[in-house]
Amino acid sequence: MIFGDTVTLVRPRVTQDRYGSDVLDYGAGARTVVPGVCVQPRSSTEATTDARDMVTTGWRIYTPAGMDLDVTPTDRIEWAGRTCEVIGEIARWPHPIRPGAVHHCEVDVQKVSG
Repeated sequence: MIFGDTVTLVRPRVTQDRYGSDVLDYGAGARTVVPGVCVQPRSSTEATTDARDMVTTGWRIYTPAGMDLDVTPTDRIEWAGRTCEVIGEIARWPHPIRPGAVHHCEVDVQKVSG
């Protein structure tokens, strides 16, 4: 089944630090479970330095036709025991028949380890 994955969207709660700057609090954020999506590998890179080894792994999340996804670039995605950051803007593909409607969404996410 191509749309058999379930992800959890984590929308951070915005608070302010003592200097008045916005701080994103993911621990206190709103969590929304989204079933029926497809998560596919996107890319992976490795960097080795004297200080540390770093691996960046990416995935792309696809929604089925007719499903718009309420996700923003500051959200995080939990999937398969991983917490990933949303990369860039969300691609909302226009519906070819219904003007103004979304056909499907594509969301790039990544996890950095090391």
